[in-house]
Amino acid sequence: MEGEKPDGRLWVPDNPDGSGWAEVDWASAVRGSRYHYRHGEPLAEARAARPPFYEVVTRLESAVLEPHENRYYVPADRLADFLAEIALAGGAETVWHVEPCPVPPLESRLGRG
Repeated sequence: MEGEKPDGRLWVPDNPDGSGWAEVDWASAVRGSRYHYRHGEPLAEARAARPPFYEVVTRLESAVLEPHENRYYVPADRLADFLAEIALAGGAETVWHVEPCPVPPLESRLGRG
């Protein structure tokens, strides 16, 4: 099997704690660089440790609109879907950066029916 080690294991971490560095070879935007990995906590524990919300800042560049940034406040459990939506359907709007957000502004209306 591709990627399998001689001893039959699929992956051998660099460090005894299960962390290390690996080559990025699946995305053209960062191909040739390396990413850091580590063993993660069980899913419930990992979910409990992350912030409840994220602030996603996008930048809009368009020939018809003045360049500007938009700030979206996204519940942690919907972050992946939101980022995919922006990436696939955002058009001239691109992800600028993503930051943890413990409490979104009241104006965001998060948590209200």
